[in-house]
Amino acid sequence: MIHAIQITNKFVIFGSIFVALVFSACATAYGPRNSMGGYEDKVVGENMIEVRFYGNQHTTKEETARRLLFRCAEITLENEFDSFVVLQDQSYSEETVNNPTIDKPFETRESMSGGVRTTVSPDLTHATASTNWVAVYVISIYNENDSPYSQYKRSRLDANQIIEDYKGEIR
Repeated sequence: MIHAIQITNKFVIFGSIFVALVFSACATAYGPRNSMGGYEDKVVGENMIEVRFYGNQHTTKEETARRLLFRCAEITLENEFDSFVVLQDQSYSEETVNNPTIDKPFETRESMSGGVRTTVSPDLTHATASTNWVAVYVISIYNENDSPYSQYKRSRLDANQIIEDYKGEIR
């Protein structure tokens, strides 16, 4: 009996790991935007950048925001600054609704061996919806010791600290 429980526990653990890997493979990869999501950025003023991260239906709102924050930190360091402040948060969600139609619920096909195979199509008559998160920040990048940015001292984000905090989670 104990041996059967140990085998069952191994299957549960293996199954949990497998499911986690499958779902993590569907999430948006971190990188420039492509058909599955990713980041974009553009300069909108002197040391001001609009940074976007597009998630897909498998990427949570929190994960999308975390990846955007990581990208903001990368841009800050790439431009040889150490700090940034979020001037505007323009994040939003995009909901996509699919209304597929189907002409017949099943189809019958003859096989090469002369038999008949009936294939039942899934019920595609109900609309499906998915939500894609788009995180958007307009940031100002600067060095901590720059006097013109002393007004941002309380809301300053340390780019190096963000990279350090998230480097194991994102990539």
